[in-house]
Amino acid sequence: MSGAGATTIVVNDASCLIDLRKGRLLHVLLKLPYSFVIPYPVRHSELLDFSPQEWALLDGGGMETLDLPAERVSEVFAIKASYPKLSANDCFCLVATRCFEGAILLTGDGLLRRAASEDGLRVHGVLWIIDELKRTALCGDTVLVAALKTWGEDASVFLPEAEIERRLRLLKRG
Repeated sequence: MSGAGATTIVVNDASCLIDLRKGRLLHVLLKLPYSFVIPYPVRHSELLDFSPQEWALLDGGGMETLDLPAERVSEVFAIKASYPKLSANDCFCLVATRCFEGAILLTGDGLLRRAASEDGLRVHGVLWIIDELKRTALCGDTVLVAALKTWGEDASVFLPEAEIERRLRLLKRG
C-alpha cells in the first residue's frame, strides 16, 4: 500500500502503547520519523482505556486508525487458525503490518513477535522506541531514564531486565 520513498509505517499493538503511556512517552512517540498506525479493533479494545486527552494527543500527532479492507479480513481468520493462542487484536496487527511494504510491527507480545518474524515482517518493541528517541535526540536522556526506571519497577511490564539496565548505563554516561 505504500509507495517508493514513503515514510516507514509502524503498526502499534495495545501492549506497546500501554507501556509507552506508563513510561510517559506518548508525547514524543509521534515525533519520530515514522507514520504510526493502530488497527481499528485495537484502538477500540478494552485494553486501551486511554483518556480522551490521550487519544487527542495521539490523533493530533498523526496516529492513524486503520480499518482493514474487507478483502484482508480473511487473513485475520487464517492467522488465528495458524496461531490459535494469538488474540484477534494480535491477528489484526499482523495483517495491518502486511498491508504496508517495509512496515514495522511494534509489539511486546512474544507469540506475536514470533508469528511476525516467521511471516518475514520487521518487529520491534518499546526498547527500540527508546533507542530511536535517543538516536534522533527528540527528548532528553532524563525522560528516557525515567521511562526505563518506570518499566523496570512495574511488574506488569515484561521487558528484559538486562536490556533495561544496559540502556540505563548508556544513558547515564551521556
